[in-house]
Amino acid sequence: MTDNNQVTDRKIKPFLLLAIAAISILLGIWVSNFNIKTTATVPKNLEATLLERSKPVTSFSLVDHDNNEFNLQSLKGNWSFLFFGFTNCPDVCPLALQVMRSVWKTPALQKSIATNTKMIFVSVDPDRDKPEHLKSYVQYYNPEFIGVTGKQDQIDELTSQLGILYGFDDPNENGDYNVSHSGQIILIDPQANMRAVFSPPLTPQSISKDFIAIQKFVEDN
Repeated sequence: MTDNNQVTDRKIKPFLLLAIAAISILLGIWVSNFNIKTTATVPKNLEATLLERSKPVTSFSLVDHDNNEFNLQSLKGNWSFLFFGFTNCPDVCPLALQVMRSVWKTPALQKSIATNTKMIFVSVDPDRDKPEHLKSYVQYYNPEFIGVTGKQDQIDELTSQLGILYGFDDPNENGDYNVSHSGQIILIDPQANMRAVFSPPLTPQSISKDFIAIQKFVEDN
């Protein structure tokens, strides 16, 4: 009986090993297929630059056009478009705000914009762009737009995180000066992560189309 049991054991063990191996393979295939089905496809044909990995925004402290604190918490719970400039800008800033005014009128975005999307204009020229002046400037383009500024070092806390560059040109004989600055619009998700960059030339059509695709991609992940 002992010999027969040993023979049976020798026959059963390879069978069990094969069965376990087969189950493992099938399980691996199932998991692989599950992951493929549940992972959203990266949007194609984007004109915006979508970050491969979201970049969390860290703590900063500014003020909005009503003199209320504007900080990291202010970005959470909403999609935010951020543009950095100054109100005396002769061309780049007015064009960007005009484009975003048109984006806000896009029918496909009406529901999203009404519930959880903000357009934020951050002035890097706080000496001239006081909150009350910022308010009239941004709300000329849209009453829902938000103007933000702060002390220079506080502004730098945010610009350095987002890769925004700016610099002050030498003043002329009247004391007036220009500010050279980046022309990109930064997209922040509701978890306060930097998600995408819209670079010039900015058009309402491309921003609207890309935002819808990026929003769906992030929500599906």
